Amino acid sequence: MTGTLLSVLMLLCGYVLADPKRFDGHKVLHILPDSIEHLNNVLELKELLNLNIWRHPRMGNLSMDVHVEPHKLELVLTSLQQIGADVRVWIHDIQQLIDNEQKQTKKKDTGFNYFAYHRFSAIKKYLADVVTATNSMNNVSAQLTTIGYSFEFREIQMIKVSRNDGLSRPAIVIDGGIHAREWISPATVLYFIGQLVSGDEFDYSPKLLDKFDWYFIPLLNPDGYEYSHTTDRLWRKNRVSHGEKCIGVDINRNFGYMWNPVINRSTNSCSDVYAGPFAFSEEESFALKMFILNNKDNITAYLTYHSYGQMWLYPWGYTSALPTDWQELDSAATVGTEAQESLYGTPYLAGPTVKTLYSATGVSEDWAKGVANIKYSYTIELRDTGSFGFLLPQDQIEPNCRESWKALGEFALALAAREKYKEIKDI
Repeated sequence: MTGTLLSVLMLLCGYVLADPKRFDGHKVLHILPDSIEHLNNVLELKELLNLNIWRHPRMGNLSMDVHVEPHKLELVLTSLQQIGADVRVWIHDIQQLIDNEQKQTKKKDTGFNYFAYHRFSAIKKYLADVVTATNSMNNVSAQLTTIGYSFEFREIQMIKVSRNDGLSRPAIVIDGGIHAREWISPATVLYFIGQLVSGDEFDYSPKLLDKFDWYFIPLLNPDGYEYSHTTDRLWRKNRVSHGEKCIGVDINRNFGYMWNPVINRSTNSCSDVYAGPFAFSEEESFALKMFILNNKDNITAYLTYHSYGQMWLYPWGYTSALPTDWQELDSAATVGTEAQESLYGTPYLAGPTVKTLYSATGVSEDWAKGVANIKYSYTIELRDTGSFGFLLPQDQIEPNCRESWKALGEFALALAAREKYKEIKDI
């Protein structure tokens, strides 16, 4: 292949070699309007100056975290003072956090390092290694499948972990990495796979394999994830080009249940929450859709891992109305949050998406319940609550993963007990 042809192909696929975007002097402001009127004024300011909201206001809590570029800072602070909103600097220099994050955790002597952030190629190799390792195990099996390809033709891989006994069990589906900048999400899902295959300190693995088949999609947005490593650490969307002004679609606004970009203010292709030209326009959301629909009769729970905020969220995201079984969803989520808090005291909040986080349409959690009829459908927002935001230091990966595994274990075992009780009642 000639150098010219290779360069053309790299440009077409989005592999443009460039220096990573820097965020020197960029700040995150914690803003607290004292009324709905002032909140609306702040949101108008956000639209006017094209500010990036990291954490949105929600019912009962009007505060938000907003990323502000240095050249906009004085104007933003003056405007907020005029509005009457309380404001303080939450993160003083985003680039400093990025630099600290890039300092690799000490490499373990052997095996895969779960407590570092890995690139797509390393994740791909790890999944293949898991399958190879289980080939010599009698009690556990792992099967690797490509459920689709991204816009830049990277594999979207799913690994099934189950008992090696030929029996079919109810399934739990877990995905991570829908949003590119949320690196702790795929790191957490990879840790889950390792614990399930190799055993864990809490001795959950044998019981969880006895109760469920497990399907993991650690990285649903491989293009965006790679771009966040090479070029723009705070990139959120995928890397698709629909021939519009800006690149990328927010995959988690693209699912075809109550898809409504007007409500999300996501009709602008340059928005971080752009919902796409139509529902399931994206290869990534479509791949997950087809996998779930082909297996939905056997899926008991769907969990999608994100950051940040420390929450277990259940439907709905599109309306403040609650599903008829919301009490069951809340009770199961509370098992998870209480377990998550028990290890290090990390507080997690359980509740419906609209009331606990913010209103959003076209999200995977709503679609999984509303269309695929998966009863227990959750979005889990991992550490932290704003001190680091999307730039969680690597020394927090281990405690985050351990407490999240404990939460998943207790949640799944409680789910198995609930469903077994229902079967007995129905006899």
